[in-house]
Amino acid sequence: MAEVESISHSGICVHDLKEAEDFYCNVLGAKVHSRVNFKTQDALRGRSIHTTLTLDDYVFAVMLTEDWMVVPEPGQLRGVNRTRHSFCVPKARFPKVLEMLEAFEVPFEGPVSHPQCGPFGESIYFRDPTGNFLEVLWRRDEDVVYNIVQPLGHGGGG
Repeated sequence: MAEVESISHSGICVHDLKEAEDFYCNVLGAKVHSRVNFKTQDALRGRSIHTTLTLDDYVFAVMLTEDWMVVPEPGQLRGVNRTRHSFCVPKARFPKVLEMLEAFEVPFEGPVSHPQCGPFGESIYFRDPTGNFLEVLWRRDEDVVYNIVQPLGHGGGG
């Protein structure tokens, strides 16, 4: 078994990088980390044209996709196809997400309450400018530490 610890980063396909950067930075509070564009050697060698963003400790890339990417109808705010991405916030910060969506006039569904017996509290469902389904949720078990990160040089060998 590979014993993978966690997901390091992910990618979200978009049709317009600038529009996606503006949305993820202005509405959700992400910060631009780096860019790979048409003029770099990486892009010329076939790497995707993308912007790497950070949201707190999470790293993700928004990358250009071909026009063939299937985008659901505009009125549909959530779904389970390949264009779904979810972000978790502390319960105390959840109202701020609602406030930002309203301030930027982003249509959303929710808050939607999850079953009491599960780890999820509430979710908000909405879409980015390309049409990717997004979910922001808070967890009932937010105080539980799932993967304690240990500084290098301490703990088990490697």
